[in-house]
Amino acid sequence: MEHPPLQRPALIAAVRGALEPQAFVHCLWEGGSTGFSRADAWSDVDLQCEVEDDRVADTFAAVEAGLRRVAEISLCFAVPEPAWHGHSQRFYRFANADPWLQLDFCVMKRSSADKFNQPEIHGAAGILFDRSGLFGRNVVRVDRPALEVRLRGRIAALRTRCAMFQVLVEKETWRGNPIDALHFYSGLALAPLVELLRIKHDPLRHNWGNRYLHLTLPPADAARLQGLMYVAAPEDIPAKRAAAAAWFEALAAELDARPRLVPPA
Repeated sequence: MEHPPLQRPALIAAVRGALEPQAFVHCLWEGGSTGFSRADAWSDVDLQCEVEDDRVADTFAAVEAGLRRVAEISLCFAVPEPAWHGHSQRFYRFANADPWLQLDFCVMKRSSADKFNQPEIHGAAGILFDRSGLFGRNVVRVDRPALEVRLRGRIAALRTRCAMFQVLVEKETWRGNPIDALHFYSGLALAPLVELLRIKHDPLRHNWGNRYLHLTLPPADAARLQGLMYVAAPEDIPAKRAAAAAWFEALAAELDARPRLVPPA
């Protein structure tokens, strides 16, 4: 059966139509860029649902049956489990849609504690149906005092890690191993710097890495970081590593001196 070109509203409607009649599915919502009002012409569709613990496989089966009514699934990637978030997740691409119009579909057991229902972190969910009240009485708020303690410890750990291991960047440069040097520069110089920048400017999402970073940082900081991220030649690495390390130390000192890292609610 040949399907007409798939558009975002029809994709969402197909998933909702497949799941809303199922009594074992309690909640379905859209997250991702939509939660921050950033969805554009190239955005995928991020859908999450809460289901009975023993019906995860049934949920994927229902969704895939619903998708086949409007689309031809050309690729499916099942995230190996256990996934970092503890849920079950699959990505779908469709023959009758642009390659970027993918479905990122995450199934969460009802007993799971963290369901990404923290609007302070994940934005305002686009609720398609909510029979369990997941986004009503059960919305989880950030424990800001606990996060403050965790971030202080994280800064201290990053300082020790950088002091201990950044020599690996130099060592591989001296050995004439530019691929290894670039690998360690990215992981041991840039990644800690990015985390401190996030702690400074977006502490609730301090562990989001480079995601949305260009929208998070002030333009001057974004431009400065971009200059460090792009390495034209191996011989550029030592100077850029030193610049990243100096910025990291200045940020760490600035953050240590702040009376509060996490703003009040």
